Amino acid sequence: MDTNMSLFNQINSLCFWFQSETTYHCLITLDSEKDTYVIKLKDQHLTIYEQQIVRLSKKTKKLLQIELGSIANSLVHIKENFALENQSA
Repeated sequence: MDTNMSLFNQINSLCFWFQSETTYHCLITLDSEKDTYVIKLKDQHLTIYEQQIVRLSKKTKKLLQIELGSIANSLVHIKENFALENQSA
């Protein structure tokens, strides 16, 4: 399977987890007119994470893989911290 597609799927799965298992609201926006991919994670009205990939269609596979990997790693880190905070509470 293409690595980038796998990373898109991982990001989508993490966002679904945040939506269903936490009070966080995760929004993914793919805007073909602006050629951007934006991930926002909010706790009520406070944005706790936001990342944007600009010129999405112009990225090389390798560069896109690095940027998507960074987003996935950040979301995993937030998920692990959320789990730890709730485990100790």
